Amino acid sequence: MDHLLLTSGLSVSLLALLLLGLGVGPAAPGPLPPVSDDSTGAQIHTERFGDRLRVQGVFVNADTAADTLRYELSLRRRGAAGTTQTTQSGAFATGPGQADTLSTTQVNVQSGDTLTLHLLVRRAETPIDSARVRRTIP
Repeated sequence: MDHLLLTSGLSVSLLALLLLGLGVGPAAPGPLPPVSDDSTGAQIHTERFGDRLRVQGVFVNADTAADTLRYELSLRRRGAAGTTQTTQSGAFATGPGQADTLSTTQVNVQSGDTLTLHLLVRRAETPIDSARVRRTIP
């Protein structure tokens, strides 16, 4: 299984260097721990099972107040088999210290496919956090 956790504010390149420095390769068993300096807000979790990739949009609330927010999770895969694009959105209620799984989707992937994932979280019409992943499947 291939696991990856990306949070807002941390680039893919920086995360890759950090993981390599820790001796964690892309095929490491078990999920990767959250990055300690950015464990709140919008997060995108991916987990690979053979030719399928599971994508989860997660929001971790560190604020003290409960709130109702909106999210939009978009996924785009381009490769030899063509292009797939999906967007999921909705409202969710969150509370202090709460981690909310907002959406889960799966996509077939092949070596060389390019993925673009984006999670946007809003309060009313105001964006409050986002996470973005761009990667090529090895």
